[in-house]
Amino acid sequence: MSKILIIDDDPQLGRSLERVLQREGHVCQLASDPITAAQPAALFRPDLILIELQPEHLSALPELQDVVGPVPFLFMAGDHEDFARVGDLVRSYDDWLAKPAAPQEFVVRVRTALRRARPERG
Repeated sequence: MSKILIIDDDPQLGRSLERVLQREGHVCQLASDPITAAQPAALFRPDLILIELQPEHLSALPELQDVVGPVPFLFMAGDHEDFARVGDLVRSYDDWLAKPAAPQEFVVRVRTALRRARPERG
């Protein structure tokens, strides 16, 4: 079971993503933007952050990354051009996903990001 912070300004989409992830056994917390998510994220201590990529949110990402530490970020963007325009401005990211994504693809991307973030087991 992993803890996932979902940051999206569309509450309906956030709840839909939460339901999909809960069916996979994850615990989720919803936030509407990264600016107000830092403090709750520090208490929640997510294993992954799923975040809608918007240019106006870029300035809040360094603080969010500092608060949560080295966890994977999976960005959602309307299309590849949206991500290409602002993706390089993000300090670090692990993957991106075009919105809307099929639930199966979404689950696989989350699983992959979480697996890559875990230390190798020997």
